[in-house]
Amino acid sequence: MDFQTLVDSVGMACAVISVEKKETDHWGDIRIEKANSLYKKIMGPAYYDGMLYYELIPQEVLFEDFCFRCAIKKQHLHNYVDTRSMGLWTDATYIPLESDRDNVGYLLFFFEFTKNAETSRMSDVSAQTAPLVIQTCLKLKGSENYYSSMKTVIADIQDITDSFCSCIILIDRQKKEKKVLCSKFRNDCARIEDYDHYLPYELVATWDETIRNSSVIVKDEYDMEELRKKNPRWVESLCSANVKSLILVPLIHNQITMGYLFITNFDTERFVELKEYIELSAYFLSVEVSNNNLFEKLEHMSNTDYLTGVKNRNAMNERVDFFVSGTKTVKAPFGVLFADLNGLKQRNDSLGHEAGDLLLKDAAKTLKKVFGDYEIYRAGGDEFVVIAPEVQKEFFERKVAELKKIASDEGCVSFAIGAHWNQDGKDLRKSMHLADETMYQDKEQYYRRHEKAD
Repeated sequence: MDFQTLVDSVGMACAVISVEKKETDHWGDIRIEKANSLYKKIMGPAYYDGMLYYELIPQEVLFEDFCFRCAIKKQHLHNYVDTRSMGLWTDATYIPLESDRDNVGYLLFFFEFTKNAETSRMSDVSAQTAPLVIQTCLKLKGSENYYSSMKTVIADIQDITDSFCSCIILIDRQKKEKKVLCSKFRNDCARIEDYDHYLPYELVATWDETIRNSSVIVKDEYDMEELRKKNPRWVESLCSANVKSLILVPLIHNQITMGYLFITNFDTERFVELKEYIELSAYFLSVEVSNNNLFEKLEHMSNTDYLTGVKNRNAMNERVDFFVSGTKTVKAPFGVLFADLNGLKQRNDSLGHEAGDLLLKDAAKTLKKVFGDYEIYRAGGDEFVVIAPEVQKEFFERKVAELKKIASDEGCVSFAIGAHWNQDGKDLRKSMHLADETMYQDKEQYYRRHEKAD
């Protein structure tokens, strides 16, 4: 066959690739035998006929596997993937060619680059994959609760992939934290807590460097050994967890990795189908995670006092409204504390508002130190409120006494304090009113003491 004439007849960047078949039913050398002018133009002057493909582009096991399946197993393949190593998306087609050699197969490989993901190309999927992806999208939108829909989808992914474990892991590189958003195991007795110690943040943080393109897929021992070359510590952890096969797909939005879809011990016989399904599902999961992150960030901003970091008056009013409407109760018994910061006006007048801001921050830190496990609100300029659900009277009174002791120490933040403990949990507003009244009585005593001292 005249390979050069063949590639020259294709209007896209195109090459004929040869794949050497090993006796172990695996591949050996993969070479670019012939390429058309557009292919050569894209690849640059380093190209020459018959070169090993990884002399031109980074070595990639998934690309090699697709070439092997096409040239040797005669499978017609297509994928549209985020080629992270090149900063582009690659729309690639693999067509098997006839070969007159027993140990070498050939394929026609042609591709186009796009700068960003294009939905029209992403939707070009197989008949087996399409209904599965549609099902995933419908379930993502089928529940008003984000966490509930994510749990439903990850359970479907575990079932479709017949994996031992399927989970979504989120990562926050600024805080150096990772958390499992949701998970599903083949064995209902298995728990993510039993699996989680194999996935410390320090290990998860290495995954981005390991993923050269759109995913990491391990189907067999050969793939595992190839992964070991890139990330030996991770492979050691996988083997310790008895992982034989793996799919890892990053959840990316605006070029930022927010987390990963992590699947172990899946049905490797359906590798091509599952790769297409998982990578496309990961795209839609990325959108959902990003939207929820934005929503939670906006919600946090609208309910958090920017100066002190505690909840603001808006959040407190919402809490009370939810209680009155019965949407969210405060679990009984509960305690309510009002703490009015003494001396803020004098500090502002004498030392300026920056000094006043520092006093407010110190006040919030003091409240967090004493009531850090409970709800703390900045209700006004110098007024704070604490709501402590499910707290026994003796414990609540000890906490109030602890705050009063700190407030009475010379040189520390000074509060006027009022508190009320509610046993039956029936009227939050009444408890707040009683605590507020007690606080004002304490405030009056504070001013009387200081007037005498003056």
